[in-house]
Amino acid sequence: MNTILEVNSVEKSYGNSQVINHCSFKVQQGEIYGLLGINGAGKTTLMKMILGLQKTDRGTIRVLDKERGEDWEYLANIGSMIEIPVFYEHLTAFEILSMHLALMGKKGNITETLVLVGLENVGKKSVSAYSLGMRQRLGIARAIIHSPKLLILDEPLNGLDPVAITEMREVMRKLTARGMSILLSSHMVGEIRHTADRIGILSGGYIKQEFSVAEQEAESDEKFEDYVINYMRRDGK
Repeated sequence: MNTILEVNSVEKSYGNSQVINHCSFKVQQGEIYGLLGINGAGKTTLMKMILGLQKTDRGTIRVLDKERGEDWEYLANIGSMIEIPVFYEHLTAFEILSMHLALMGKKGNITETLVLVGLENVGKKSVSAYSLGMRQRLGIARAIIHSPKLLILDEPLNGLDPVAITEMREVMRKLTARGMSILLSSHMVGEIRHTADRIGILSGGYIKQEFSVAEQEAESDEKFEDYVINYMRRDGK
């Protein structure tokens, strides 16, 4: 299996506060890797460093075998939705995706992408009429319209109702079935348990524990949530 993303001993501090500390993990082709941690654990900071939006203090980040900062062309193969997606409210989904492709200098099938994320019937409605779940799906559509190899999603399930969460999971599974890799962050144990293939628990600035969801569920005598929360604690052993 090919390694799409490799984070190796990355560090990041803000003043005297070290947010990321010797953090290392890998994301393989076609998998959903869940980055799990409490609010403030550094998940968003880590994702922004991968995207080149923040500098690293130390360590290396490689995407598609290209080192971050060495060759920024790798960004063309990444799609991302960091925090809450923002749109021009008066535009339609078609117009937003067309504008995004034009800005990137890329080509993409807008109709096919809207079908994939379940927005085919509202593609010509202005975003101002969209629910939170619809906006999240449009955020993913914008992130994948250029067919990236790596998709980075920061807390995409926040605030969604159970139906919308299920639909978002279905979209992510369709994408990985096509060979796309997904790095997904969340602080919700139950949701990421049912979404990710592998989980890395970010605590104390590094991946404190990493495991396959299926294997952990089969092997552990401890309740899954209790097992994970123990590692999410800053003083967890």
